[in-house]
Amino acid sequence: MVEAAGCELRFLPAYSPDCSPIEHAFAKLKEGLRRAGARTRADLDAAIAAGLDAITAADARGWYGHCGYPLPSQSF
Repeated sequence: MVEAAGCELRFLPAYSPDCSPIEHAFAKLKEGLRRAGARTRADLDAAIAAGLDAITAADARGWYGHCGYPLPSQSF
């Protein structure tokens, strides 16, 4: 089913967060949250939104490449 859609399914080794691009995204998000220093729910919500907006397609492409999954530039 995945292959029929033109995608390739790759399995990650167990307990290998360095091979998972989402871990790099979480690190960037957490960095922004620490920098914001939000102390209220409203400030935290705003910091999360800003952190998610700060993640770019170039970031994602770089994280995938770093993890050994290079993507063609037209993927994003």
